[in-house]
Amino acid sequence: MAEARQWQGKTKGGNFGQRFLLSFLKHFSVRALYPTLLLIIPFCLLFARKPNRALYRYFHDIRGYSWWRALRSTARNAYNFGKVVIDKFAIWAGRSDQFQVTQEHPEIPQQLFEQEKGALFAGCHIGNFELLASTFKDNPKRINVIIYGGESELLSKQRDSVFGQNDVNLIPVSADMSHLFAIKNALDNGEIVAILCDRLFGSPKKKTLDFLGHPADFPVGPFRLAAQLEVPVLSVAVLKEKDLRYSCHTTLLDSGTDNPTNQKCDMLMEQYVQNLEEVLQQYPEQWFNLFDFWNLEQK
Repeated sequence: MAEARQWQGKTKGGNFGQRFLLSFLKHFSVRALYPTLLLIIPFCLLFARKPNRALYRYFHDIRGYSWWRALRSTARNAYNFGKVVIDKFAIWAGRSDQFQVTQEHPEIPQQLFEQEKGALFAGCHIGNFELLASTFKDNPKRINVIIYGGESELLSKQRDSVFGQNDVNLIPVSADMSHLFAIKNALDNGEIVAILCDRLFGSPKKKTLDFLGHPADFPVGPFRLAAQLEVPVLSVAVLKEKDLRYSCHTTLLDSGTDNPTNQKCDMLMEQYVQNLEEVLQQYPEQWFNLFDFWNLEQK
């Protein structure tokens, strides 16, 4: 997957729109803004052609939906994405308290928090990754969240401030891959590192795996580092349910204790991708990689 073809992930809206949302959501529930999506989403479906084309192909070509079902799912996916974006602004505004997150298997991450070793939480662009830190905010370990570094100055400062209050350290992804050194330091210190592992972000080290029946590229770096340092890897997805409820799905990946590093890395990646498939079986309309993930345009 060429870097130029990837969706860049920068939050839209401009400085005025972002400032308005942050200010509004400091005082009001996200429920007040959900109805506005009924006016906004039709325009997005008409004019945001590239992401909508990619989503349609995900439903039609990857999931095998009929053209009509793929169109409906594309519209529902856009609506879900709009609600998650509003929820993210509420989190950045310091209002994560209005969301109720239920952990599917709370004993699994709890075991990782209680051990001396650090751990890697492998997230994804399915559901709402921003809620991960507040889901585990009462744990005894520091959480380091790897974030996209191209956000506006307004959002960057606001996000740093809100997450910093909960002892969450934000590490921006950098073009020179120096964030990998920060990840290693955090893991060496026995801390938690939460990182999105389903986008390359310009990384030249990638592995092509079968994902939903088609080849797709995934970054090798986080999994290789976890294998080298012999730290556990937890696949995590926080999925939107009805109203203001979310569910946190976690799966502890097994790399095989006696395997060499390369084999451990391969096992972790294969299980991570398998876990993504299982999550998408339950929540197919919360796939928020809004670009040609499988490079279908070249076929």
